[in-house]
Amino acid sequence: MLPSVPFRSIQRVYFDDLDALNILHNVRFLIFIERARGELLNALGFNWHDDLATNPDKFHVIAEHHIRYLAPVRGEGDLCVEILVASLGRTSLTIRARVLSPGGEQVFAEAETRLVHLDPETFRPAPWSDRFREVFAPLVRPAADPPG
Repeated sequence: MLPSVPFRSIQRVYFDDLDALNILHNVRFLIFIERARGELLNALGFNWHDDLATNPDKFHVIAEHHIRYLAPVRGEGDLCVEILVASLGRTSLTIRARVLSPGGEQVFAEAETRLVHLDPETFRPAPWSDRFREVFAPLVRPAADPPG
């Protein structure tokens, strides 16, 4: 069963996520997006605890992040992270993320992340597995304008 599109994850902001101004520290946005992406992978059956024989697609790296901060997140509380799959290449996957208020009425940040699957022996780009492509292809929703 496919998850909803966009995939949504509720994340909790704690005191130690905040800077001296009581604002969510900029790098924490990427951590929340990373967690949401991990939840999406788990929901699709690509579990991090599986070995490479079961989940060869977990052997990937982040090739690039682009993030645009639109409004400060002030204090502790919940956030919603929305994930869309923007493109699926032979060896790469690009996701778009929005960090929102829990009800979606305010957008705090927009981001785009490109992952690249690697061969575990050569550490060179390698094709995603057929299973990965079959699961992710229906989720692709190209976007008109990249963030930033």
